Amino acid sequence: MTGEVSASAPEGAAAKVSTRQRDGIPLYIKLASLFREKIRRGKWPTLSQLPTLPVLRDEYGVARETIRQALGVLRSEGLIDSARGRGTFVTAAAERLADPAPTYDPLTLGEQVRIDILSHAPCAQLPELGRDLTGLETPLIHVRKRHHAGAQPYSLVDLWLPQRYFDMLPKGADRTRLYSQLLRDHIGLSGLSGDQFITIIRADIATARLLGVSLSEPVAHVVSRLFDAQGKPVMAHCVQIRSDVFAAERRFGDLATGDPGSWRPHTTPPPETGDKAQA
Repeated sequence: MTGEVSASAPEGAAAKVSTRQRDGIPLYIKLASLFREKIRRGKWPTLSQLPTLPVLRDEYGVARETIRQALGVLRSEGLIDSARGRGTFVTAAAERLADPAPTYDPLTLGEQVRIDILSHAPCAQLPELGRDLTGLETPLIHVRKRHHAGAQPYSLVDLWLPQRYFDMLPKGADRTRLYSQLLRDHIGLSGLSGDQFITIIRADIATARLLGVSLSEPVAHVVSRLFDAQGKPVMAHCVQIRSDVFAAERRFGDLATGDPGSWRPHTTPPPETGDKAQA
């Protein structure tokens, strides 16, 4: 979704509304996102010729130089190429945008899943995740990683765990295994449980780049806590998941006599005693 317009509005009108919103994002970046989405959805098919600069200028209501800058972003990504006297074309490399999306499973890593560790950084204070993390031991290690299925990234993870635990883990083990598994197998933490709070947000520039989605595209935002057998938090993480691969499954108890607040969708943050799920 790229703008506050009616579903029946023509595409050009939607684009003009979207690119004129005052949100601090450079106009050419917004246009590049719109153009990338056209390629991903097949509106600009592989090897097809793009509309000319005058046509794009009239359609989106912006200056020619802004159009050039936006196309330059796609050119730097290898999605388009220009030939003097012939025009600009979508490259064969753009086919990767249309690869079938993997099914996201937050509990296990399939054989096709690859973990890309982006950074490990010391952290002295508890992260601000909107959840009670009282009891989580500090100092912490902040891990940022990205999960891929084949060549396609599908989730961006920010994770915090006590540095004491992190130092006990085999070096490089987090490139092939989940931290919940590592805590169980190398720290001796058993009976782990957790909870999750899921919302839908819009991808910012960094998230869009790392997940290969359009700017402001909806992504699932999952904040999780992992607890030991005594109920003490031992890890927290925030995951952003591509909306085209996200799925959530929940199981309910007795709906007739149980507390509906534990299963009914919320429009405001649920109480701390919300649903429990393995992290």
